[in-house]
Amino acid sequence: MVKFQFIVPVDGSDYSEVAIKHAIRMAEMYNAEISPIYVVDSRIHKDEESVKEQTAIGQSLVDTARDQCKNHGIGVLEAKVLTGSPHNEIVRMQKAIDASLIILGACGADHTDGETIGSIAERVLRGARCHVLLVRDKLENDDFYKNVLIPSDGSLDAKYAATFAASIAHRYNVSLTVCSMIHTGSKRDLADAEQIAADVVSLGKAKGVETDSLIWEGKPAVEILKAINTTKTDLTVIGYTGKGRVSRWILGSVSERVARTAPCSVFVVKSARAERVYSVS
Repeated sequence: MVKFQFIVPVDGSDYSEVAIKHAIRMAEMYNAEISPIYVVDSRIHKDEESVKEQTAIGQSLVDTARDQCKNHGIGVLEAKVLTGSPHNEIVRMQKAIDASLIILGACGADHTDGETIGSIAERVLRGARCHVLLVRDKLENDDFYKNVLIPSDGSLDAKYAATFAASIAHRYNVSLTVCSMIHTGSKRDLADAEQIAADVVSLGKAKGVETDSLIWEGKPAVEILKAINTTKTDLTVIGYTGKGRVSRWILGSVSERVARTAPCSVFVVKSARAERVYSVS
């Protein structure tokens, strides 16, 4: 059986440590391998001595992440220190090993002389041909996820996201809430939103997951953020692009805004990648 491949960029920050922790837990549940990487920013570190110093730092961080994976019985496909533009190298690595998921800390180390993982996350989200998980959590939290939210507009990406959300909620044994928005308040839009929500609720219940629904009217990104706070969500699973059938929103820009500003972890699903993944036991 071909295993899923996860990439975890590291930078030595607490956010990076939390990302590794979440990656290991998810890899355990989905029988995946992890590839920790560190990128020496060539635009900042140009002289040989500086590159050598950063490479040594990166190698230490990558080795530590690799050891953490192995201590939990997780396979490691690659453990590399790369040099170049951070987001370009992460995306290039994803293509090279055909990774299905990139897991990043939503914020990075407090460096003033270059990009951190936090500042490159949005570029990775746009450029990667795979799903992206931005982790926002406390290092000492061992509960991981308790409440999962899935915003849906009925688009292809949203349908795949719903499948992922139901799977994650099932494997983590947590509750799931589907949130559907309407823009005009018309009876037709309301009926469509109710049907979309009902489909996701049925999907969740088929997995044995406690599933509820919310239907709100307003601007999608704003209402999603409100829903996150109302339901005390700690993981939002959202499709990257949408069709706007219900609320006439362009889900791509909405998903990026939610990923950038949500107080919780955000799992962004891309259907182009999901269509290549076969179910595994």
